[in-house]
Amino acid sequence: MSEFLHYYILFQNHTDATAMYRTLKKKSVYAQISPTPRELSVCCGVSLLIHGEDVETIKAIAAEDGLNYLSIDGLNNTFDNTRHKYG
Repeated sequence: MSEFLHYYILFQNHTDATAMYRTLKKKSVYAQISPTPRELSVCCGVSLLIHGEDVETIKAIAAEDGLNYLSIDGLNNTFDNTRHKYG
């Protein structure tokens, strides 16, 4: 599943984003905290940037661990490393 340049997990709130991020890191799945692109949503403002090939794995982890998220969406946006990550 890699038809888009970037994939984002969108959340209702920062708490859900943090829980997902910590779980993915523990399971050695790539995730980067990122501002939510406005083209996708005006949700809580925090999303996770992930690899497209990990989408199905992440959905399974979320279901297994009871993690909440709004959606996983792809976007063909220009990536600006100074804007699209916190750190």
